[in-house]
Amino acid sequence: MKPPCEIVVSKILPAIRASLAKTLVERGMQQKEVAEMLGITQPAVSQYLSAARGADQRLLQTFPEINRYAEEMAEKVIGGERREMYITYLCKICRRIRTDKKFCDLYKQLANLEECGICYEEDSQC
Repeated sequence: MKPPCEIVVSKILPAIRASLAKTLVERGMQQKEVAEMLGITQPAVSQYLSAARGADQRLLQTFPEINRYAEEMAEKVIGGERREMYITYLCKICRRIRTDKKFCDLYKQLANLEECGICYEEDSQC
């Protein structure tokens, strides 16, 4: 059985990166700049932009806030905030999504579980 963290890494983070990359490029940043900020390669940014990566439409329908979070991050980056804030903000977004019942439902579905409470345990470090 996969832990919830794997779902975040394989589904949530790519969706956030794709949305952020699209937003930043639409606002005038070059793909190379976006890649450096996200700590990925320029070809990875290109794949995000062409929807070859991180384009799970069902996931974006389930979590429409991903696009809102990407807009907020883009505003901060374009507004001149340190690009390192991306990691801090990304972690906050991840925690918000992980504690959302929608994530719990997604995890139970993908892990083929009827009941699960791991995301709500007080000492959960995932």
